[in-house]
Amino acid sequence: MYKILFLLIIPFFFISCGPKNNAFKYFEKDEIATKGIQYTKKTDILKDKEVEVIFWATYLNKIDKEISKSNEDLFLVSLYFADKESQDIFENGYSFLLNGIEPISTQKVEKDNENFKSLMLKNNWGNYYLVKFTAQNSNNLALKLKNESVSSAQLNFEK
Repeated sequence: MYKILFLLIIPFFFISCGPKNNAFKYFEKDEIATKGIQYTKKTDILKDKEVEVIFWATYLNKIDKEISKSNEDLFLVSLYFADKESQDIFENGYSFLLNGIEPISTQKVEKDNENFKSLMLKNNWGNYYLVKFTAQNSNNLALKLKNESVSSAQLNFEK
């Protein structure tokens, strides 16, 4: 009996002394992509219990120290409008607010953009936008996607 227990314990000893398990060791991602996943949030806008918009946002200030030194809060946003011909945010009547304040600029980012390639999730159907806001004094950031009707979604980030 003790011999069997001893033989079972030896493999566990070697496994526990090996390199620590890390979910990202199975993926070939760089450090920026890993941080991008950490600071990305997602939510959906529902209409009649159906997904109308899929909304992802990555808070870029937490990923790059140079951005955090600027006087702006930057987000890389991905939007997918379900059952819509156009995937353009403006054609679909949506806009962004950060703590109730409108953005300085909203620029479409092409999917082959090298600057953001490692941060872009696999959204083959929607569009990406770089959204810039004046830096907020608050440590809590509420990024809101809304349209003229009642539809809206909010993602909360910490500075």
